Amino acid sequence: MTHPLNQLDDLARREFITRMAKTSLGVSLVPPAMLARAVETSAPKFAGHIIYLYMRGGMSHLDTFDTKPDAPAGYQGSTRTIKTKSPDLQISGFFPKLAEHGDKLAVVRSMHHTQGAHEPGMYKVLTGYEVSPSVRHPALGSWVARQVTQGASTLPSYIRLADLSGHPGAGFMDARYAPVPVLDPSKGLEHTQLQQGDSMANLRKRTGLADKLNTDFLKRYPMAEVKAHADVFADAIKLMTSKDLDAFDITKEKGSLINDYGANYFGQGVLLARRLVERGCKFVEIELGGWDTHSNNFATVETLSKAVDDAVATLLEDLEARGLLETTLVVLTTEFGRSPKLKGLGRDHHPIAFSSFIAGGGVKGGQAYGKTDETGTRIVENPVTVLDFHATIGKLMGVSPHDLIPGAGGSFNIYGGTGAKRGVPIPAFV
Repeated sequence: MTHPLNQLDDLARREFITRMAKTSLGVSLVPPAMLARAVETSAPKFAGHIIYLYMRGGMSHLDTFDTKPDAPAGYQGSTRTIKTKSPDLQISGFFPKLAEHGDKLAVVRSMHHTQGAHEPGMYKVLTGYEVSPSVRHPALGSWVARQVTQGASTLPSYIRLADLSGHPGAGFMDARYAPVPVLDPSKGLEHTQLQQGDSMANLRKRTGLADKLNTDFLKRYPMAEVKAHADVFADAIKLMTSKDLDAFDITKEKGSLINDYGANYFGQGVLLARRLVERGCKFVEIELGGWDTHSNNFATVETLSKAVDDAVATLLEDLEARGLLETTLVVLTTEFGRSPKLKGLGRDHHPIAFSSFIAGGGVKGGQAYGKTDETGTRIVENPVTVLDFHATIGKLMGVSPHDLIPGAGGSFNIYGGTGAKRGVPIPAFV
């Protein structure tokens, strides 16, 4: 018979043992300094932040992170394969700078799902679920905002550097876990300054009146939705008066570093993301569109990859130099891959096999997990679902699979929902 303790996951088991020790073994009698050293050396270190890079349109896996140099004619095309800093990982020649950080990259080459159109594919990758007429599922960023407890900041927990078109947002969660959109990294978070002629005294007077009205309203209508919107308003006022608002001003960075990230929307967005996680933001999502390469695949991928190569290689160096890489996950993914068999100079949608990667945050880098066949068409080894990918992120961030949140139609978390198949962390990554 399986011992009940063995049925618990690592986090639950550690919590159980810790509580038993305090209750039964008199841990409180241990000198505080000695106890602090023991906790410091034995406690697991988890990531507390994510920079999530979403390649909208369907990034070609054959031209990025799953090249097939030995494929028959009509598949790989002109994309070269290059070595990386890790002997176990090769990637596309479009990423020479990122290749120098190959020892940090944990690439998944066996991602898959069944949604071959853009909107349902995006919804699937961002939430882990298919589009449903009855349930709006939260995006991964909302789960991180809700379930990752490390750190404290007046910044919003979830910031998206793009608009919200086609985005699932917070789903059935409270409004406070929804992404806050930033449309232009160079302008930061707009509409956070006082109007001309206004003053902090007037602002405090108005917010005091709003607090009284909210309190009276909540007494009459004590609903979670009402409280959530009141909390969002209070958080916004707190941010307006916080020094953390400076995090949105990328002009405070050295000019050389701004250029290294890339003088384009994506590069400046990635630099802003680093500033935001440095100030405590949990999840920053950056979108780079244009990957829908039904035609002119190679020239388009080369241009987009250059922006990714500059920005992400600089980001990894920058995070490492600031001591932030171990606590920050850098995730790159897309809604699906592209068809390995060329259609002229283009590739069509291909959801049954595509690639993503994770770096930093304690992940075991320098490797590729999963395998597609000799043409990159089908998965032949270690298939990974979207929920498996999310579960891996949850594990690296210290989220317990048992910490479920009630929602529409059941209880859920980063790993999935009750009554359905749940995600399993990739063993080679955690």
